[in-house]
Amino acid sequence: MHKSRGQDGFTLIEVLVTMAIFSVVSVGFYQLLFATTRGSRTAESVARVSEEARLGLNRLVRDAREASDVLSPTTTSYRILVDFDGDGNMIGDAVPSDPAGNYEDLTVTWSQGAKTISLSNGVTTEVLMRGVDCVRKTDGTCQAMFTYSSSRLEYDTNGNGVTSATELDLAPSLGNGNGVLDAQELNFVDGITYSFKVEHGDSDEDFYAEAQMRNQR
Repeated sequence: MHKSRGQDGFTLIEVLVTMAIFSVVSVGFYQLLFATTRGSRTAESVARVSEEARLGLNRLVRDAREASDVLSPTTTSYRILVDFDGDGNMIGDAVPSDPAGNYEDLTVTWSQGAKTISLSNGVTTEVLMRGVDCVRKTDGTCQAMFTYSSSRLEYDTNGNGVTSATELDLAPSLGNGNGVLDAQELNFVDGITYSFKVEHGDSDEDFYAEAQMRNQR
């Protein structure tokens, strides 16, 4: 008597082919799932690094705006004095000067090797940003991480509306032309400009900001 195909069942070859197809589909699905998960984690990591950089830059700008003095400024570090408690005593302040925990003698440093920007109060050092590198000029050299300026336009020799550190240094009867901001020239510095990039994985993001020292103006 003739049997229908439904009664015959599946052959071994049909079962093997079905299993092979199922395996290929399963592998493709899990690869897509893992790739999506990795992409999500990468995006979260990038967002976290970017947010850390923004918070760190906001902290630097806040402290600089409140500062009354900037000391030992270079392209990679500077020291500021901030009289948070208004007692006029800032240098060497090794304990928080007010209930908010603010320190008054602060040093900001970019470490090229560690790629960090840190803030030191003379006792402890806090890393504010990681993955920090300089913005490259067209010739491949580093753009200054920190630059300094003055609102005293009588020393603005090129007439661009900003008195640079170089113009202060070269100003007659004020600067000495030694390429360094000395004590007398520092009395006129009231602006700090920030320029750097933060790297995260294969991408990077540029950050720029300017802080006007309100207590110096």
